[in-house]
Order: sequence, then structure tokens, then C-alpha cells
Amino acid sequence: MLRKSNQFYKENIFRELKEKNAILTAGDKTHGFHSLTVSWGGIGVLWGCDVAFLFVRKSRFTHQFLEKCESVTLSFLDEQYKDKVEFMGTHSGKDMDKMKACGLSYTYDPDYDGAYIKEASYCFKMKKLYEMELSYDLLSEQLKERFYPTKDMHTMYVCEIKQFLVTEEIYDTLY
Repeated sequence: MLRKSNQFYKENIFRELKEKNAILTAGDKTHGFHSLTVSWGGIGVLWGCDVAFLFVRKSRFTHQFLEKCESVTLSFLDEQYKDKVEFMGTHSGKDMDKMKACGLSYTYDPDYDGAYIKEASYCFKMKKLYEMELSYDLLSEQLKERFYPTKDMHTMYVCEIKQFLVTEEIYDTLY
């Protein structure tokens, strides 16, 4: 079970996105929830808010949940869940329930109308503020060739971080 922490996020987001197992979850009670693994993004300040910058390809099934819903979470799982996260990253949820298939589960927050991964060590609860499709025409030729040979572009989402949740074990080390 995760609990709200008033402490600031102290990890190195660059290392965390590269080395930890991050899962983005989008949706609400009306539309349902869907998740995918992420490794591109960042954290910063924009419009006077603590925000996360998230990037999701339009071809990903989770993209439609991001388009319809305001609630977004970014959950980080420990190494013991690496195989489950790898499953999430290599299978589409379009034709199957990835969460059930890999043995992970959601925790629904009715006050927030969003969900996060129950097995997470920590999580950011966020609300979507802005979205913009990256423009293929504005990319350098090097980026086009390396990341977008089929023009399957990312949408960038700017999400306000509303709460930072941590496990009881981490919480106890903070206070």
C-alpha cells in the first residue's frame, strides 16, 4: 500500500527512467484503465506547477486512454518485478488484459478517479494539463532515421504532479 509523502522526490529521474521499471497508467472509472512501460520523459516546473513530461506513440493502445482522460500515474517498480514489466512492454493490451496476464494489479483512487500499480515502490499521481503531437517535419534527419523511420510519432503530455506516493518502508526512511 502506498501513502502520500510530503517529501520532495529525491531520486535522479534520468537514472530511474533508464534503470527502474516505470509504468504509465491512464484512464478513469468511466473509460477503464490501461498501462504501458515508459523510458522517455522528465520532471520539471512549468506554469508554476511541478510537472512530468511524458511521451507516448500514437500507435500504442494506451494513447487513446490518454486522449480521453485527465488522470495519469507513473509507477516505479523494484527489480523483483522486472519480468512483469518486460511483459507489459512487449505485449499489446489491445487484445488481452496485460495486467492480469503478468500478475500485476491496479489500486483505484476514487478521490482522484485514477489508478496506479499496486506493486509500485513509489508513484506520481498526475492530471493532464497539455498535449502536443511531435512534428516529424521539425525533427533532425538523424532523429527521423533513428526513432521515426515509419513516422510513428509520439505525443508529448505535460502532467501536473498532484501527489507523490511511497511504500511504508520508504516513508519510514523519510520521516
